[in-house]
Amino acid sequence: MKTFAIVLLMGLAASPAQAQDLKADLMAIEHRLWTAWGKKDAGPTQRQLTEDAVQLVAGTAPVTGRDAIADAIKTLPCELRNFSLQDTDLRRLTSDVVVLSYTATQDSSCEGKPLPAKVRATAIYVRQKGNWLQASYQETPLQ
Repeated sequence: MKTFAIVLLMGLAASPAQAQDLKADLMAIEHRLWTAWGKKDAGPTQRQLTEDAVQLVAGTAPVTGRDAIADAIKTLPCELRNFSLQDTDLRRLTSDVVVLSYTATQDSSCEGKPLPAKVRATAIYVRQKGNWLQASYQETPLQ
């Protein structure tokens, strides 16, 4: 039993360089998703989300399912004028599940109503068939 636990822990442990690389890769995905949302381009959503993904964007209604999220990106009357992502943190839960969090500042609105200018975003990524896909995304407005 001890051997199994040691092997399991070794499998979960990643070197600091590997963790930094993964964080950079996932933040690149987040940047693509934000950019695509601003352009009403659902393509990255179709490629980077799990089929059963959930999104809770501050100031909007929750959306469940990759296709519904992609449709909302194309059809909701929202506008993203600019954004920046910073203060990134990555936490590995298992070898195939990580939690990525960061602070986003944005100038955006939906149906003419401004969305929170600053949010703490949390995205849960799962590795499926060798690819990291976003399974859950949630924003908490910040002051």
